[in-house]
Amino acid sequence: MEISLKNDIVFKSFFSRKGNEKYLIDFLSSLLKIEINKIRIFEEVHVEKLFKEEKGGSMDLQVEINDEIIVNIEMQRKNNYNIEQRTKYYSSKIISREVGKRNRIF
Repeated sequence: MEISLKNDIVFKSFFSRKGNEKYLIDFLSSLLKIEINKIRIFEEVHVEKLFKEEKGGSMDLQVEINDEIIVNIEMQRKNNYNIEQRTKYYSSKIISREVGKRNRIF
């Protein structure tokens, strides 16, 4: 069995792990073509927890870049033709969480 960063569980676990922020910064800087000075990972994910969860509606990884941009990062190896629906669902989760935290309406 080959283990790769393209594997959803490995991707989630590796990039969310404390101490691996520099790899996530390099990855996102290259992908988004922006300079990233600071990153905050919302939740560190542990492999043990992932095996017990169902994929369902859980986001792979959420980060805040440079204290201003919230990004949902998803690793998809197979096209399930549902990216628009997933994007809307995850965006609404992020917005509702942030509105609740900051007590402001966008």
